[in-house]
Amino acid sequence: MLTITGGHVWLCPSEEGDMMVITRRSLAAGLAASTVAAPLVRAQTGYPARVIRLVVPYTAGGPLDSAARVVAEGLGRRLGQSIVVENKTGASGMLGAAEVAKADPDGHTLLFTVTDTQVNAMLLFKRPLYDSLKDFTPVTMAFRAPIILAASAELTSTAPADLVTHFKANPAKASYGHWGLGGLGHLLGETFNRKLGLGLNAVPYRGENPAVTDLVARHISLATASVANTQQHIKGGALKAVAVSGNARTALLPNVPTFAEIGLTDPIFGMGIWLGLLAPGRTPPAIVERLAEETRAVITEPAVASRMQSLAYTSDALPPAEFRRRIEAELEIVGKVYADLAIEKQ
Repeated sequence: MLTITGGHVWLCPSEEGDMMVITRRSLAAGLAASTVAAPLVRAQTGYPARVIRLVVPYTAGGPLDSAARVVAEGLGRRLGQSIVVENKTGASGMLGAAEVAKADPDGHTLLFTVTDTQVNAMLLFKRPLYDSLKDFTPVTMAFRAPIILAASAELTSTAPADLVTHFKANPAKASYGHWGLGGLGHLLGETFNRKLGLGLNAVPYRGENPAVTDLVARHISLATASVANTQQHIKGGALKAVAVSGNARTALLPNVPTFAEIGLTDPIFGMGIWLGLLAPGRTPPAIVERLAEETRAVITEPAVASRMQSLAYTSDALPPAEFRRRIEAELEIVGKVYADLAIEKQ
């Protein structure tokens, strides 16, 4: 694929998008190839033939919706076709996802969603509205972000040993908030609670914002949340940080350790929130590859990557096969935690 930026022409010869500069001698040939490539793909697949619907299974205005609109704008530009973002909410995100699962597999109805609809919903509900592996074709895991365990500023130390001492001496204040039963925040918080033997009471909230508000107000002692919603409180001293999930520290809070660094290496502590693009199952491979290629180009644009990094999201750009393997692995990890915590299906 040829891309022109800042007067330079770049060639991405591999699926991973490794870049090299084309010499002036090959410039004319490269431009000719780029002019022919897009019409050739469209002629071979007939895609896209009309407006594309991008379904977001949660309400407008949140990080998922904002990211979806950034991707839709860039992807539509690259495909030469309009993409309309539609918010279809309900049933913990399953209604919108189910609509895409049942859509014609022609690439004109797509899903931009978060971990919970493809992983947690499969394990939390007795009768999920779809099978996240059979009824969808993963296109690109676009972005990922860690989960942070934040603490009330009244705690003098967030070191694990000191938390054990504190909550043994203050059992009435032993509580943590999370954004909903069975969500990753709940699973991570409860695993942390049991591994350290803290005896914390779990307090579910309808979303992470009210949990963070109560944490700042010192109504609860700990909460799992996003870095985006807590970083300013941490930097301003209203909250403290215990650790972040994932395999590396976040650049937004570089002094906050990972859970592995404080001695907690269960697989659930390595997970985070991802945002990804999926198509209905049985979507033709040529369309999936086209979507994956163009989406990777969009999410790795410097302006897009910078904007998402301000929300603690990293541009991941996992290709379809690797994205599927990630979902399969997370279903296994989360399924084991559900069993260990004896979480009943709803």
